[in-house]
Amino acid sequence: MNCKAIHKHHYPKKLVASQIGIVLCVISLAVSQQAMSDKLPVLLNHIYPSNVHSSIKFDAPILASPLLDLTPSKPQLIIPVTDGIVSFLDAETGSNNGQVTLPASPGLRILIMSTPVQIDRNLIVLYQTLGKKGRESHRLAVIDLATRQLNSAFSILELNAELPQADGKSVVKFNPAHAFSHSTVVYAHKAESKSGFLYAAFGNAADIQPFHGWLFEIDLDAWKQNGTKAAVKSVLVTTPESQCKVSAKYGTREMICAGGIWTPAGPQVLYQKDDYALLVPTGNGQVNLARHDYANSLMRVKPGLQFDPQCNREFCKSFNPAKPSLACIESCKNLFIPRLKAGDKPLRPGTGDCDQRTFWECLAWMDYDLGANAPVIVNISAQQSVIVQAGKDGAAYLLDANHLGTMYDRIQLVDTCGTKLDPCKLDWRGMMVTQPAVSMLGQIPVVIFPTFVSDETHAAGLIAVQILVQDGKPYFKPFWQFPDPESPNATKTFRSPPGLPVMTHLSKHGDVIWIVDIGKTGTLYGVRIDDGKLIARTSLVGTGVPLSRPIAFGNRLYMTSSQSGKKQSWVESIQYQ
Repeated sequence: MNCKAIHKHHYPKKLVASQIGIVLCVISLAVSQQAMSDKLPVLLNHIYPSNVHSSIKFDAPILASPLLDLTPSKPQLIIPVTDGIVSFLDAETGSNNGQVTLPASPGLRILIMSTPVQIDRNLIVLYQTLGKKGRESHRLAVIDLATRQLNSAFSILELNAELPQADGKSVVKFNPAHAFSHSTVVYAHKAESKSGFLYAAFGNAADIQPFHGWLFEIDLDAWKQNGTKAAVKSVLVTTPESQCKVSAKYGTREMICAGGIWTPAGPQVLYQKDDYALLVPTGNGQVNLARHDYANSLMRVKPGLQFDPQCNREFCKSFNPAKPSLACIESCKNLFIPRLKAGDKPLRPGTGDCDQRTFWECLAWMDYDLGANAPVIVNISAQQSVIVQAGKDGAAYLLDANHLGTMYDRIQLVDTCGTKLDPCKLDWRGMMVTQPAVSMLGQIPVVIFPTFVSDETHAAGLIAVQILVQDGKPYFKPFWQFPDPESPNATKTFRSPPGLPVMTHLSKHGDVIWIVDIGKTGTLYGVRIDDGKLIARTSLVGTGVPLSRPIAFGNRLYMTSSQSGKKQSWVESIQYQ
């Protein structure tokens, strides 16, 4: 195979890698059923911070998403490694610009799972410390990106909380051992705040009760001026229960407590004039309005984290978690509880586990929590906005942005995993754990969902739907699916959670969505949004990283990767032309 040489361009016309030794280069290929007459882009692959024939720099996995810092004279990649080291790489050359090791007490290990957030020249990192008995603390640190050192203006903030139970008879304590930070750290600003606010979200790792969904609101001005005791302004617990007794092996199999806030993309900020709200998706557990339990739902929360679902009290006075009243859940302004629409088939996995269970009981039993996915906000006109929320059950929900209880549509994008003859390999994975991407086709919004199925029977991959409006009511219309569900690849690819999607615009093809299918050798696909045609495909050197979002900048994609079965990891830099 002949490969084009990579020529170094002067920044910022094109951001490309300079030659740093032997370079892997791969020409993208189209599958036969989707071959295109126009020339496909050439993809050239570099390994950062060293080429594949040299020692690999990172000796631990990278599970959080990388970031790109554009504030210095030359852009740099920010790589949060799980072992507590934040590394900085020159985005052009891949050379090491330095690193910061997060602090911990002697004898404790560090774990970074959450994607940090950059605010001007500061990087805020949420991390965990682990001892012999498990997780001991959850902390926030601020790194000064100008000096690449800890910012001495911000002391290390250790998170703790204690809130009253719903009935006021007991308290619910934030338990570091039973809390886990998957979600991206979220930033929001208000006019009256100089520095703004952070939001740190928690679920759990192994679904071992007791656990809850926790959300911390951190005032950056107060943290800097008055220290760590003043930093935490408000705290939300999604299931304020002090007793979480379960009979099943895993806590998510039953509708009790839980409600973790764990989607990798984190809560989403919805700005409204001079104010904002947070869209907070929660995981499996107890939904009980009478006890203020808001698991398996989408919450719209105002700053200050004092949550009011604004449901009709009369309609909801006899709330049944196993089968809530439709009139009740439709009445809620700030709370969406998933449900089937009229005419939908019931959830019936091939195992028969849900044959005698209601829709809500099935979501809990199969671990199909709504909160695995982050919502997206779509403006369908100057006067109307909607929220698209994917579910781990393989369905997408279309909601009114001003009244979450109004569900315009629901569409089952992919069949439930497994059949009697082809059991689902890991049924708790569900069929979607992502944040969909949104593009515009003229005036029509197109939403693209990465799906997966852990069996050998059902098709999965990228599924695009349009949002159309009829008689003032929005609805989903199926658009395209990649791979073609009738092709052999449709039941061989996307068998596990892929990376998070990223979108670019190419002059020849328009908007293109890029997705990494995880495997012993990962595969990067570029798919044209106008028609779902494959325009680029290349094998990665490593596996890729599930639920990690690549960076798109200039004519390059940057993504983290690793070697199958080993802890070593690196950054793969893909150039398209």
